[in-house]
Amino acid sequence: MLNSKERGVVLQMQSYSINDGAGVRTTIFLPGCPLRCKWCANPETWTTERKLVFYKHKCIGCGRCKNVCPNGLDPVHMKRPNEECETCGKCVQTCLNKSLDIVCTLKDAQEVVECVRKEEIFFRYTGGGITFSGGEPFVQSEFLRTLVNKFSILGIDMWIETCGYFEFDNVKDIISELSHVFLDLKHMDSDKHKEYTGVGNEKILENAKKINEMGIPITVRIPSIPGVNLTEENIRNTAKFMKENMKGATIELLPYHELGKAKYTSLGMEDKYNKFTTPTNEELEFAYNIFKEYEIIIEEYK
Repeated sequence: MLNSKERGVVLQMQSYSINDGAGVRTTIFLPGCPLRCKWCANPETWTTERKLVFYKHKCIGCGRCKNVCPNGLDPVHMKRPNEECETCGKCVQTCLNKSLDIVCTLKDAQEVVECVRKEEIFFRYTGGGITFSGGEPFVQSEFLRTLVNKFSILGIDMWIETCGYFEFDNVKDIISELSHVFLDLKHMDSDKHKEYTGVGNEKILENAKKINEMGIPITVRIPSIPGVNLTEENIRNTAKFMKENMKGATIELLPYHELGKAKYTSLGMEDKYNKFTTPTNEELEFAYNIFKEYEIIIEEYK
């Protein structure tokens, strides 16, 4: 039987991505996250557990899903589908209009590698590669390590997107094989960071310093929300921290959006959804100008 090093949970493998690093890339989404950001657009990545998703707008009301459910459940009318459903997938297989789906599936490491190798030619011609994303990829560190080692042998370039909340010594060897790190700095005030994400920021800031000391290029990303972290005080504190502790790191602001709202509905998690304000171009420009004052280079991958 394969162990956790050889098998892991994959949410999605997104081919031909041009927004997650240099060149054309394949983004591998590994679910599981230690944070619960109130603005999160991907609640399906919070855990590694299989989940039933119901897209109400696609449903034609045929009733086939209820008829095949071994427990007699009606996916269309379940308020909390993932508290009742065993995710056997029979309803998904019988759905005529693809209004049902199962996300977070167990995969063999070699299966993931073979899927990526089909797109290797695009990496070679564009300077691309793989970007590991989440959730938080380091949650599945054993599986991630296996993937990184396999791709390293193949000479495939690897980047990662991380919230920075992990035990550094446990994954330092993984980080050493990466070409670039996207690191979220969501708020410089630890109390506010805990209020909005569920954890303080001390470990994240310490990990930011340690990654920088390894000499690996870092792009800091801020999910930017007016009144939360897109304030002059927080932006200046972030810029000052980067200037003093992250030599050469660049910055990218990711404006808050409401595209994740439909996911909360499809998962029966409407009560977990929080609405925030989308920043204006002027607010983003004001923030970028502060970073420029501190001689921090602006990056835009999105």
